[in-house]
Amino acid sequence: MNSEQLKVRPVVIRQELLNHYDQLGINETELVILIKLIHASEISNKQPSIESLQQGTSLDSRAITSVIQSLIQTDLLELKVNKDEEGKFTEYMNLDPFYNKLSEIMEKMEVQQDKEKSKVDFNTLFQQIEQAFARPLSPFEMETLNQWLDVDKHDLSVIQAALDEATSQNKLSFKYMDRILLNWKKNNVKTIEDSKKISRQFNQPKMKHTVTNVPKFDWLNGENPNDK
Repeated sequence: MNSEQLKVRPVVIRQELLNHYDQLGINETELVILIKLIHASEISNKQPSIESLQQGTSLDSRAITSVIQSLIQTDLLELKVNKDEEGKFTEYMNLDPFYNKLSEIMEKMEVQQDKEKSKVDFNTLFQQIEQAFARPLSPFEMETLNQWLDVDKHDLSVIQAALDEATSQNKLSFKYMDRILLNWKKNNVKTIEDSKKISRQFNQPKMKHTVTNVPKFDWLNGENPNDK
């Protein structure tokens, strides 16, 4: 078999397993046997023989048995004895505990990554607000910003859009931004795309022959284009 043929049916191992197997509580030797079990499970859920697991390793049969027991003790593998298609009692393996445990580890990592990303995004927004105001924020303004996030549950991108809206209207103040966010909340604005729709609705040209004086929409005084 040449190298090109070897590429046709490689053993597929998730990168998450290779990068985080230590969090599963296993070492490199146990990882190799676990990979062999995963590969064997693609064909059958019958427990492969000790000899097949031993093949290609420097482990003897006793060491292989010890690894199997360790995988069971760390809740990565279950073995059950049932009758096979010929009526013979056979050991069957269940790798669901392994997949469940790896999934839990990945979910925790995703939560941590989301927290870290949120922290970076908040710091970026904070810096952009201070740059727009050309001064440090006051304690009251910082409290208002935290309230928008923790109490009103506005997305960071929506607050950024409110900052852009206030800047474009040349009415840069926290009071004006708060009024924008309040009106957006009434209109169920949850994303930056939603805010763009509301802004386009307000800024679209009015028919000159039907409207003589088009009042400007004042966020600060609570006007809403949907109320017109």
